Formats: sequence, structure tokens, C-alpha cells
Amino acid sequence: MKIGIVGLGLIGGSIGLNLQRLNHTIYGITNNDINEKKAKERNLANVISCDLKILKECSLIILALPIKDLIKPAHELIKAIPRDAIVTDVGSIKQPIINTWEKMHPLFVGSHPMAGTEQKGVDSGFEDLLKNAKWIITPTLNSDSNAVNTLAKLITSMECEICKASPKDHDEAVSLISHLPIFLASALIETAYKEKDNSLLSLTQKLAASGFADTTRVGGGNTQLGLDLAINNQHNILNAIQEFKNKINELESIIKDKNWELLSNKLSQAKKIRGSFIN
Repeated sequence: MKIGIVGLGLIGGSIGLNLQRLNHTIYGITNNDINEKKAKERNLANVISCDLKILKECSLIILALPIKDLIKPAHELIKAIPRDAIVTDVGSIKQPIINTWEKMHPLFVGSHPMAGTEQKGVDSGFEDLLKNAKWIITPTLNSDSNAVNTLAKLITSMECEICKASPKDHDEAVSLISHLPIFLASALIETAYKEKDNSLLSLTQKLAASGFADTTRVGGGNTQLGLDLAINNQHNILNAIQEFKNKINELESIIKDKNWELLSNKLSQAKKIRGSFIN
């Protein structure tokens, strides 16, 4: 297939490398000349340009843009996409994006690969990022069935596991397991950073090891992404934060009361439950 990728950052670049391996011809769009040069040096696509006109060659187009640019896309981008091309996005929220694109394009299907690192930009993509990742498709009653099936086959060919969900259910689920951790990690980093006592700060920084690094990784990532998520998935994120506050308050009370048996049960329960999330 001739596939367009608009945005060759972490996700878009990784998809470009993966699909080239599968012998598709990839047309990649970058946002400036510097990134175009870098993307060409890394061979992120077969054809790379800042000119949106190259998308006219494509039968399927993947929008790998920041959330704000998906919700309010540039007129030039809308105009450049062929009406008969299947279009999807890789945004980590779905309802606002689908509300925008279903009104503009008859073959749009929302999707979201559950993969990432704290890196961003044209230097960050790599071929194996998506291997064995879960990739969610969020069709609606308006979605074209052929477009959904074609997209599903392409995703499967990249060794990803397909999940299907409504846009509403997607946004609520990811607020708990993807969005909430960003803000928890940010708060944990600030908690550990005690400016009042330089000697304590120095010691905690020296002692911070893999456990702290793993727990706080998402809090040290893409700042714009965290902001876009909070703005556009506010209701679900606030619900998730409230639920977390309830749980942390419960643990605080248990520790205050020195109810060590109950605390042990809580920790054991969490350990057991974790296995249903982490495979």
C-alpha cells in the first residue's frame, strides 16, 4: 500500500520504519526543513517532505500529530487528504478527535497504539516500539466497515494486538492506566524533591535507583502531552484522581491506626491484582 504518515516523531517514525519492513511505500510529512533532513537521514519513510501534496498518492493516512493539532487540524491538512483515503490517528484520547474528523472525512476511524517512551521528535522512533503492543480501534456507528477492516489488517501485520472499544470507554479506561500515572509521577517527583533540606535532597538523589526511575518515568516525559490530556480528558482524569485520593487516604488511615494486618492484606491484594494488568 501507499501509506501517508503525518508526523514522524516517536509513534509516526516507529510506524514508518515498521511498515517499510513490510514493503509498503511510506510518504512521511514533517513540520519543517530541519526535521525533514533528520527524518531522511534515519530513513523514516520512503518519501519525506514538508509538502502535504505528497499525500495525494496515499490510500491510507495515519495522523501522528499532537492532540491539539488533531482536534483543530490545519485547513491545509484537511484539504490535502484524498476523499477516498482511509484515515486514522494515534492520539491517546478519542472522543474529541473523532468528533472533529468524522464530520470532515467519510473514511476516518479513530485508533490508539498503547506504546511509547519518554522521548519525542524525529530522533526517537524505532522499529520495534510497537511489537506486541495493544492497538485500540474505536469505531462508531458512522465508521465505514471496509475502512475498519483494512486498518485492522494493517495493525495486525505490525505484530500488534487489536482491541476494540467505544471512544467513551477508551477515554475512561486510559484515564486510569495511562493518564493518571503521568500526574501521579509528577507529584511523586515533586514530593521527593525537598528543596528545604539540601543534604536530604542530595542523599535522595544519590539513592534513587531503578524503582524510582520506573515509577516516575511517565512524569518526566512529554510536557505538552500531559497538558493536552488534562485539557481534553479533564472529566475522566479528575474522576481517576479522586478515586486515587480515596485509596491513598484509606492507606493513610490504616497506617495511622497501626493496623498492620489490614495493611498486609491490602499490599497482598494489590500484588495479586497487578498480575491482571501486567502480562
